[in-house]
Amino acid sequence: ECPAIVPRCMWGARPYRGTPRPLTLPLGAVYIHHTSTPSAPCRTFAACARDMRAMQRFHQDTRGWDDIGYSFVVGSDGYLYQGRGWHWVGAHTKGYNSKGYGVGYVGDFSATSPDPDAIALVRDGLLPCAVRTGRLHRNYTLRGHRQMGHTDCPGNSLFREIETWHGFK
Repeated sequence: ECPAIVPRCMWGARPYRGTPRPLTLPLGAVYIHHTSTPSAPCRTFAACARDMRAMQRFHQDTRGWDDIGYSFVVGSDGYLYQGRGWHWVGAHTKGYNSKGYGVGYVGDFSATSPDPDAIALVRDGLLPCAVRTGRLHRNYTLRGHRQMGHTDCPGNSLFREIETWHGFK
């Protein structure tokens, strides 16, 4: 009953640089992001895989991080993409990376919301699955990136959407 997650090998991920730090499960939080760049949602596997590689290059080469920062990325092609995944500390929410998963929606959701299917993939698929499989506390906290630092992320429209989700505080 868990949604399919496209593994790193299928989207063409580069290797992790250095040694990943393990998360201590279950986690207590989820932080929702939008990628902003790329600003358009990806609607095919080919486009989403290309966007994943571009984000990883930006995070590794420009920001100097060990890997793509997000735990998971949501495409508008019906799939979730593995970033750092269930077991490794990400680089998505400064000061909180070891406390929660970072889930990024591909696109800029300042003025428009993600497709209903992309919303449901996380709200009704990934989050309940994470609780059922012991990766996320039953009483987890859901927050938008902007609540944790100085940013507009995940955009006004997506933020209004997640305010209605279970666990939002």
